[in-house]
Amino acid sequence: MIRAIFFDIDGTLLNPKTNRIPSSTLRALHLLKRREIKLFVATGRPKSMVTFLDEYFPFDGFVTLNGQYCFTRKGDILHKTAIPKQDMRQLLEIQKKTPFPCLLIEAEESFMVNYQRQIAEHFALQGLPVPKVYNAARLETNEIYQFLTYNPTQYASLLAPLKGIEITSASPFCFDVIPKGGGKEVGIAATAEHFGLNREEVMVFGDGDNDCRMVSWAGTGVAMENAQEETKQAADYVTAAVWDDGIEKALLHFELISPEEL
Repeated sequence: MIRAIFFDIDGTLLNPKTNRIPSSTLRALHLLKRREIKLFVATGRPKSMVTFLDEYFPFDGFVTLNGQYCFTRKGDILHKTAIPKQDMRQLLEIQKKTPFPCLLIEAEESFMVNYQRQIAEHFALQGLPVPKVYNAARLETNEIYQFLTYNPTQYASLLAPLKGIEITSASPFCFDVIPKGGGKEVGIAATAEHFGLNREEVMVFGDGDNDCRMVSWAGTGVAMENAQEETKQAADYVTAAVWDDGIEKALLHFELISPEEL
């Protein structure tokens, strides 16, 4: 029996054509809530970029930064894993010699290693304030849970000396870099344990390359039709695209909601 469902945001909950959650998905979420199924978000986004979801639906918790920082709706921390400080120190040294666009993400704040217009524009598109430039002294008291490298085809090779990291999401635009051994599936597992859920009781929905492992890990993994091919191959079921009511159709398929309720 499914007792909890985790949803990726971009390309899964959010229709990239409208940048909004489809009405069919919202209807389905409210039906699931009536059945007392726990509903969570699992995203690569930081905390500051998930708060907008409150205008749509009261999710029970959030797996953010690709699983590195997880918390309940009330703000209780369930799981966190930081990038090793020696790797972060090495990254800052590399940046001194070869500055490149890089965003460092703490639990509550994000920082540019050095000012980069590309990062400023990225945040402006999200309606968020431009991040400040990072003060290296923060590393002694604050953890970095993820960093983003922009223009990865040009700069990714500079990350080779860092041994405690892995790339969990790769695109021509940027790489999401997390601690080695991390990932959405790790954060989901910790969240499930907190709520007394076993793996077989967890369903996940995803589309990106950073969703592949969580789709494979879950008792029931669902990939959107608009998903990466590797994520589809890892899934138990491939539903319609997000813009074609994919979440609602999958929930109907698994009989978690019924046609009579729609």
